[in-house]
This record gives sequence, C-alpha cells and structure tokens, in this order.
Amino acid sequence: MHHKQLLLLLSLLTTLLNWAQSPLTAYAKKITTVLCSSEMEGRGYVNDGCKKAGVFLTSEFERIGLVPLNGYSNQSFYLNVNTFPGKCKVRVNGRNQEPGVDYLVHPSSSAYRGKLKLIQLSAAEIIKFPFGKNLEDHAAIAFIPQKGMAKDTLKMVKTKLEKLARINAPVVEYTNEKLTWSVSSEAFKFPYIKLVDSAISVAPKQIKTRVDAQLKQDVEVQNILGYVPSKNPSDSFIIVSAHYDHLGRMGKQTYFPGANDNASGVAMMLSIAKEIQGQPLPNHNVLFIAFAGEEIGLEGSSFFVNQHILGGDQISLVLNLDIMGSGEEGITVVNGTIYPQLFQRLVELNESTQSVNQIKPRGKAANSDHYPFSEAGIPAVFIYTMGPNKNYHDIHDKAEALSFDRFDQLHYLLVRFLQSF
Repeated sequence: MHHKQLLLLLSLLTTLLNWAQSPLTAYAKKITTVLCSSEMEGRGYVNDGCKKAGVFLTSEFERIGLVPLNGYSNQSFYLNVNTFPGKCKVRVNGRNQEPGVDYLVHPSSSAYRGKLKLIQLSAAEIIKFPFGKNLEDHAAIAFIPQKGMAKDTLKMVKTKLEKLARINAPVVEYTNEKLTWSVSSEAFKFPYIKLVDSAISVAPKQIKTRVDAQLKQDVEVQNILGYVPSKNPSDSFIIVSAHYDHLGRMGKQTYFPGANDNASGVAMMLSIAKEIQGQPLPNHNVLFIAFAGEEIGLEGSSFFVNQHILGGDQISLVLNLDIMGSGEEGITVVNGTIYPQLFQRLVELNESTQSVNQIKPRGKAANSDHYPFSEAGIPAVFIYTMGPNKNYHDIHDKAEALSFDRFDQLHYLLVRFLQSF
C-alpha cells in the first residue's frame, strides 16, 4: 500500500472512530456544550447565567425521570456577589489589552473610569505602607514582582495589596503567573487590575481603564434536586453531586465557559442518573444534587447540609464529582485517606475493570462540595480526573478543549461503586 494511501486510511479510521463515539461520551459532550455556551453567560450572576443553567438542569432532571425530594425539585438560597456587567477595558501604552489574556480585573474590584497614574512600590514598601495614607487623586499603587521573589513574600504582598484596595487606593499588580479568576461576595472601595508582565514591553507611567462593577445583594440561586427511589422501601440515601455554577462574565466581551470546572462533572452526574434510573439500587435511594454557589465558597452544599432536609444518619455516602473532562492520568479521591475502606473498595473495583490507570488518595481539602458533608460527619468523597488539560478558572476552559478520554470507563466504575452499597 502506498504511504499516502495508508495515511488517508488512518485518517479515515480516526474520523470513523470519532463518529462512532459511545452514546455516553456523546451525551456528556452535548451537556457540556450547552452549559458552556454563550447563552449560559459562564453560569454566573450577570444576565442570570446561573439561573438559566438551573432552568436547563431542572428540565434535564425531569426528562431523566428523577423524583423531586419531599415535593421540591429545587432549593433556593441567596448570595451577595460582585459583578462586572458592562464595559471592561484596560489600555496600556496606547494599546487595548485583551481581557483574560493580558489582564484580569480582581473579582472584588470596584468600578472605575479614567486614567490611573502608577506609583511603583517595592515589596518592602508595600508591606510597610501605612493604612489611611492616601495617594493623590487618580494615582494607583503599582507592584512589579522581582524575578526569583520568594513565594511567601509574594503572598504577603498580595494580601497587603488587597487590603489597600479595600480601603486605601487603586492597585495595579503585574504578574507572570497564569491568569486565573474567581468570584467574590465583596466589593473593594477601589479598583484592582492585574496585568500580565510579559504583555507590557515598557513599564507605563499611567494606564487608562474603564471597569463597570456592581455589588448585587441577595441574588437568588438554586440547588437542583431529584432522586431515584430504591427497589426496596428504604430511608437510606446516597448523594451524587456536582456544582453547576461557574464564574460568569468579566464585562460584555468576556465570559468563563467552565467546561472542565464543572460542566463535565454535571455531565457525569446526569449520565449516572440515567443509568441508576434504569436500574435502581436495591436498598438505597440515590439523590442527585446540582449545587449552585460552589465557586463563591461552597454556599449551596453548606446550605443543603444546614437545612437538614435529610438526617445525617440517613446519608450513607456523598459522591461529589468535579473536573471530569479528562482521565488520561487517572483520578484523585479527596478524603481517600480519611475513609480508607471506601477508597479501597474503589481501588479493588478498578483492579477488576481496569477503568483508569491510577487512583490517587488525597487527604482532607475544602476544595469542593463534599467538604460541608464530611465536616458534619457524613462520609463524603470528591473525585476528579487528572490529565493534560490544565485550563482552570480561565477563558480557555472550553467544551472543545476536553478529551473525555476515560468518560465511559469512569462512568461504569462509579456506577459499580454505587451498586456495591
């Protein structure tokens, strides 16, 4: 066979394999694509992004056939959240900077419009800078970290800069780190801009910026609830959860899609829900919860735990899913060292199925919605995939960037894990 023909055949086979992807992965990609679409606004608090995603998931829960819990298919709670609904522009040395690539606005930044004269201070000067000392009008404290600066010093400086923006003065921080954003429930008194150091060739004397910010009070958000009753009557529940909120918008031009974090986890939860709906567990009801408010501080899961809709003794296990979009390098089980028997059960199931190539135990961490449960004495583990995709809390965490490499295998491993109870 001619070399070119061989290459053509190989490319055709690859295309056919992609077309013939399993129904599970196809469903996961569909759910992720919907949740990451611009219509969902990054599932945050500008243009009701989180609310729109909640409406979509409520209808998907119904479509799968999940039963409302005590008559409720959702659970409302309220958040204060700083938002950036309008313009978000930064101009340096006569050039407009690209949001999410050249700069970020701090999640707690106040609104600002106009020029900022930059007063460059060293790390030592910032740490010693007295609170209450005012700069001249339209001036900002600028900080450029020195190469090789100790991480502890940098952390101390950043903490001080946040305190200064909260009460004293505008802040412009240069950074060489990857731009990762978050969401905040407070608003500083002054603007705070993070600029990528390498994007600026000459340190400017001033920058021009326009940031529209609005602190919203008591924004209603909802946990979405639905369960599959056990075959035999039972008061015992297993909870399978995934948060569906993300960071939303930073201005009209930029939104954070949140594909791996955590549209992928929602897709896995829904995929498992479909499977369990078709084949309920013998002695456990399985409650599926899509949590809101995770990114702002585990608010949805904390609210659920504090409401005591289910008694702690009714919950046998919480399986929380977050970052499910890869798996080439295996999975990590947070609380794996806290619940060694649960961890061992998963490892043994994996040995018989060879679903993933490694299962790594990790200790306690307040990094997702399992945490309020385990702190209340309810056995809870959080599983996430490991792989080459390192997009996290940035504008590149898009649906098309996910491989879903081990989605099918992991789906079946987790279903078998649930069936072992």
